[in-house]
Amino acid sequence: MSGGSGGVEKATGPPGSPWSRANRALVTARPTELVQLNQNKAQCCKQFTVDNAVSLLYHSYMNEWIAFALIHAAHNIESQFEEALAAVNLSGPKFAALSVLVSQDKPLSLSDLAGKLTCVRSNVTQLVDRLEADGLAKRIDDPSDRRGVQAQVTKLGRERHAAGVKAANKIHEEVRKKLSAADQAALLRALDAIQ
Repeated sequence: MSGGSGGVEKATGPPGSPWSRANRALVTARPTELVQLNQNKAQCCKQFTVDNAVSLLYHSYMNEWIAFALIHAAHNIESQFEEALAAVNLSGPKFAALSVLVSQDKPLSLSDLAGKLTCVRSNVTQLVDRLEADGLAKRIDDPSDRRGVQAQVTKLGRERHAAGVKAANKIHEEVRKKLSAADQAALLRALDAIQ
Protein backbone atom coordinates (compact mmCIF):
# COMPACT_ATOMS: atom_id res chain seq x y z
CA MET A 1 0.00 0.00 0.00
CA SER A 2 2.25 2.70 -1.24
CA GLY A 3 1.77 6.06 0.33
CA GLY A 4 0.32 4.39 3.44
CA SER A 5 1.77 4.50 6.91
CA GLY A 6 5.40 3.47 7.02
CA GLY A 7 5.62 3.09 3.23
CA VAL A 8 4.31 -0.49 3.32
CA GLU A 9 4.43 -2.04 -0.12
CA LYS A 10 1.45 -3.76 -1.75
CA ALA A 11 1.38 -7.53 -1.22
CA THR A 12 1.64 -8.09 -4.97
CA GLY A 13 4.89 -6.13 -5.14
CA PRO A 14 5.78 -3.37 -7.54
CA PRO A 15 4.85 -3.86 -11.21
CA GLY A 16 7.38 -6.09 -12.91
CA SER A 17 8.81 -7.40 -9.66
CA PRO A 18 9.38 -11.14 -9.22
CA TRP A 19 6.59 -11.16 -6.62
CA SER A 20 4.11 -9.61 -9.06
CA ARG A 21 5.10 -12.01 -11.87
CA ALA A 22 4.69 -15.00 -9.50
CA ASN A 23 1.19 -13.85 -8.52
CA ARG A 24 0.12 -13.49 -12.17
CA ALA A 25 1.54 -16.92 -12.95
CA LEU A 26 -0.42 -18.50 -10.09
CA VAL A 27 -3.68 -17.22 -11.52
CA THR A 28 -3.09 -18.91 -14.87
CA ALA A 29 -1.12 -21.98 -13.75
CA ARG A 30 -2.16 -25.57 -14.19
CA PRO A 31 -2.16 -27.58 -10.90
CA THR A 32 1.11 -29.35 -11.78
CA GLU A 33 2.83 -25.98 -12.12
CA LEU A 34 1.63 -24.61 -8.78
CA VAL A 35 4.31 -26.27 -6.65
CA GLN A 36 7.14 -24.70 -8.66
CA LEU A 37 5.37 -21.34 -8.78
CA ASN A 38 4.82 -21.36 -5.01
CA GLN A 39 8.52 -22.13 -4.52
CA ASN A 40 9.39 -19.21 -6.80
CA LYS A 41 6.96 -17.00 -4.90
CA ALA A 42 8.53 -18.06 -1.60
CA GLN A 43 11.92 -16.92 -2.91
CA CYS A 44 10.42 -13.55 -3.87
CA CYS A 45 8.83 -13.29 -0.44
CA LYS A 46 12.25 -13.22 1.25
CA GLN A 47 12.76 -9.63 0.08
CA PHE A 48 9.76 -8.51 2.16
CA THR A 49 9.75 -8.30 5.96
CA VAL A 50 7.17 -9.27 8.55
CA ASP A 51 6.88 -5.55 9.32
CA ASN A 52 5.40 -5.15 5.85
CA ALA A 53 2.62 -7.55 6.88
CA VAL A 54 3.28 -9.86 3.95
CA SER A 55 2.43 -13.50 4.50
CA LEU A 56 2.80 -15.99 1.68
CA LEU A 57 0.04 -18.12 3.18
CA TYR A 58 -2.35 -15.22 3.72
CA HIS A 59 -1.80 -13.56 0.34
CA SER A 60 -1.54 -16.72 -1.71
CA TYR A 61 -3.77 -16.63 -4.76
CA MET A 62 -4.36 -20.35 -4.25
CA ASN A 63 -5.79 -19.67 -0.78
CA GLU A 64 -7.86 -16.78 -2.13
CA TRP A 65 -9.12 -19.03 -4.94
CA ILE A 66 -10.18 -21.70 -2.43
CA ALA A 67 -11.92 -19.14 -0.23
CA PHE A 68 -13.74 -17.55 -3.16
CA ALA A 69 -14.68 -20.97 -4.55
CA LEU A 70 -16.20 -21.91 -1.17
CA ILE A 71 -18.08 -18.62 -0.96
CA HIS A 72 -19.34 -18.99 -4.53
CA ALA A 73 -20.46 -22.59 -3.92
CA ALA A 74 -22.22 -21.57 -0.70
CA HIS A 75 -24.04 -18.71 -2.43
CA ASN A 76 -25.02 -21.01 -5.28
CA ILE A 77 -26.45 -23.64 -2.94
CA GLU A 78 -28.12 -20.97 -0.80
CA SER A 79 -29.82 -19.57 -3.92
CA GLN A 80 -31.08 -23.04 -4.81
CA PHE A 81 -32.51 -23.44 -1.29
CA GLU A 82 -34.13 -19.99 -1.38
CA GLU A 83 -35.72 -20.75 -4.75
CA ALA A 84 -36.99 -24.15 -3.59
CA LEU A 85 -38.39 -22.68 -0.36
CA ALA A 86 -40.00 -19.77 -2.23
CA ALA A 87 -41.92 -22.35 -4.28
CA VAL A 88 -43.65 -23.43 -1.04
CA ASN A 89 -44.08 -19.81 0.21
CA LEU A 90 -41.20 -19.86 2.69
CA SER A 91 -37.94 -17.97 3.07
CA GLY A 92 -34.75 -19.30 4.63
CA PRO A 93 -35.30 -17.52 7.96
CA LYS A 94 -38.96 -18.58 8.17
CA PHE A 95 -37.99 -22.18 7.41
CA ALA A 96 -35.24 -22.08 10.05
CA ALA A 97 -37.63 -20.72 12.69
CA LEU A 98 -40.31 -23.27 11.82
CA SER A 99 -37.68 -26.03 11.95
CA VAL A 100 -36.81 -25.06 15.52
CA LEU A 101 -40.44 -24.74 16.60
CA VAL A 102 -41.40 -28.07 15.02
CA SER A 103 -38.37 -29.92 16.39
CA GLN A 104 -38.94 -28.59 19.93
CA ASP A 105 -42.63 -29.58 19.70
CA LYS A 106 -43.52 -27.00 22.32
CA PRO A 107 -43.91 -23.23 22.49
CA LEU A 108 -40.65 -21.33 22.95
CA SER A 109 -39.96 -17.92 24.41
CA LEU A 110 -38.67 -15.49 21.83
CA SER A 111 -35.35 -15.39 23.70
CA ASP A 112 -35.03 -19.18 23.52
CA LEU A 113 -35.94 -19.11 19.82
CA ALA A 114 -33.33 -16.40 19.22
CA GLY A 115 -30.73 -18.51 21.03
CA LYS A 116 -31.49 -21.59 18.95
CA LEU A 117 -31.37 -19.53 15.74
CA THR A 118 -28.19 -17.75 16.93
CA CYS A 119 -29.58 -14.29 16.26
CA VAL A 120 -30.63 -11.32 18.34
CA ARG A 121 -34.03 -11.07 19.97
CA SER A 122 -35.13 -8.08 17.87
CA ASN A 123 -34.65 -10.10 14.67
CA VAL A 124 -36.72 -12.96 16.10
CA THR A 125 -39.48 -10.54 17.10
CA GLN A 126 -39.75 -9.36 13.49
CA LEU A 127 -39.49 -12.92 12.18
CA VAL A 128 -42.31 -14.10 14.46
CA ASP A 129 -44.33 -11.08 13.30
CA ARG A 130 -43.98 -12.35 9.71
CA LEU A 131 -44.74 -15.96 10.69
CA GLU A 132 -47.81 -14.78 12.56
CA ALA A 133 -48.97 -12.65 9.60
CA ASP A 134 -48.72 -15.76 7.38
CA GLY A 135 -50.62 -17.89 9.92
CA LEU A 136 -47.57 -20.14 10.45
CA ALA A 137 -47.06 -19.35 14.14
CA LYS A 138 -48.84 -17.51 16.90
CA ARG A 139 -47.85 -15.77 20.08
CA ILE A 140 -49.17 -17.16 23.35
CA ASP A 141 -48.71 -16.05 26.94
CA ASP A 142 -45.77 -17.61 28.74
CA PRO A 143 -47.25 -19.53 31.70
CA SER A 144 -44.01 -19.16 33.70
CA ASP A 145 -43.66 -15.41 33.10
CA ARG A 146 -46.70 -13.12 33.09
CA ARG A 147 -44.82 -10.52 31.04
CA GLY A 148 -43.39 -12.97 28.52
CA VAL A 149 -44.71 -14.42 25.30
CA GLN A 150 -43.90 -17.59 23.47
CA ALA A 151 -44.03 -18.57 19.81
CA GLN A 152 -46.05 -21.64 18.92
CA VAL A 153 -46.20 -23.28 15.49
CA THR A 154 -49.68 -23.60 13.98
CA LYS A 155 -51.14 -26.49 11.99
CA LEU A 156 -50.52 -24.51 8.79
CA GLY A 157 -46.97 -23.85 10.00
CA ARG A 158 -46.35 -27.60 10.41
CA GLU A 159 -47.75 -28.27 6.94
CA ARG A 160 -45.64 -25.52 5.36
CA HIS A 161 -42.58 -26.75 7.24
CA ALA A 162 -43.14 -30.30 5.92
CA ALA A 163 -43.33 -28.88 2.38
CA GLY A 164 -40.13 -26.93 3.05
CA VAL A 165 -38.34 -30.08 4.28
CA LYS A 166 -39.35 -31.88 1.09
CA ALA A 167 -38.10 -28.98 -1.07
CA ALA A 168 -34.83 -28.69 0.90
CA ASN A 169 -34.22 -32.44 0.71
CA LYS A 170 -34.43 -32.28 -3.09
CA ILE A 171 -31.63 -29.69 -3.09
CA HIS A 172 -29.57 -31.81 -0.66
CA GLU A 173 -29.99 -34.79 -2.98
CA GLU A 174 -29.03 -32.79 -6.09
CA VAL A 175 -25.85 -31.54 -4.38
CA ARG A 176 -25.05 -35.04 -3.09
CA LYS A 177 -25.39 -36.54 -6.59
CA LYS A 178 -22.75 -34.14 -7.91
CA LEU A 179 -20.13 -35.60 -5.57
CA SER A 180 -18.77 -39.12 -5.36
CA ALA A 181 -18.70 -40.78 -1.94
CA ALA A 182 -14.96 -40.11 -1.71
CA ASP A 183 -15.46 -36.43 -2.64
CA GLN A 184 -18.22 -36.09 -0.03
CA ALA A 185 -15.95 -37.53 2.67
CA ALA A 186 -13.05 -35.30 1.59
CA LEU A 187 -15.29 -32.23 1.55
CA LEU A 188 -16.61 -32.98 5.03
CA ARG A 189 -13.05 -33.42 6.36
CA ALA A 190 -11.96 -30.16 4.74
CA LEU A 191 -14.95 -28.23 6.05
CA ASP A 192 -14.42 -29.63 9.56
CA ALA A 193 -10.78 -28.55 9.39
CA ILE A 194 -11.55 -24.92 8.52
CA GLN A 195 -14.45 -24.32 10.90
